[in-house]
Amino acid sequence: MSFKKFSRPLIILAGIGILVLLPRVMAYAQTSASTSYKTNEYYFGNGGEVNLNSTSYNARGSAGGLGIGDTASTNYTSKTGFVTPREEYLEMVVNASTVNLGTLSTGAASIGTATFYVRAYTSSGYYVKTITGTPSSGAASLAPMTTTASSSPGTEQFGINLVANTAPATFGADPAPQPNSGFAFGVAATGYGTTNQYKYNTGDTIATAPKGIGQTNFTISYIANISPISAGGSYTVDQVLVGVASY
Repeated sequence: MSFKKFSRPLIILAGIGILVLLPRVMAYAQTSASTSYKTNEYYFGNGGEVNLNSTSYNARGSAGGLGIGDTASTNYTSKTGFVTPREEYLEMVVNASTVNLGTLSTGAASIGTATFYVRAYTSSGYYVKTITGTPSSGAASLAPMTTTASSSPGTEQFGINLVANTAPATFGADPAPQPNSGFAFGVAATGYGTTNQYKYNTGDTIATAPKGIGQTNFTISYIANISPISAGGSYTVDQVLVGVASY
């Protein structure tokens, strides 16, 4: 992100620059085993095959499954009737690299959005942290909104949330599980999930999922305000997001 401020309180913001991803999670699901036997990604039913391969294609198939459906609790999900990999993974991708908040003044907030998604196949969920400070120019930095609050033009502020808003304008979007909330469980974290309320602390968790499965699309909504005594200069920040699997 970059800001530019002249003799009057004017700032230009430009976007998310860095995304840090956790290395691929190399954890494995438990198998059913005894001294003589072990069940490892096999199918029980009238017919099925884990690997249907040719030179150009890969497929997995099943027929006549003895049990089909989902079983879930607060923290865990079990899917029956599908051929599923037992290797867990966590993927996070930023869809846009630049956010431009335009020129700021003391009379109105400037806003912007950026999007990312998290796709997971883990046993106990994940969380996403923002680990960088606010936009800065030399020794001066925009004041972070350390507690949840609304936009206040004329007061120096930098904050975000991850939901749809109607103030200071209609912008942003709620977390969007794909294709719906029955298949993915990502939500905005506490402090970042209230409409028209914004916050920013370095190291805060901004998104989370109690159960790690499926893909959730997230939108970060940014607001920035300046005061009459905000320091002039060109403000920049590379926002770093970190996705972490939880167990």
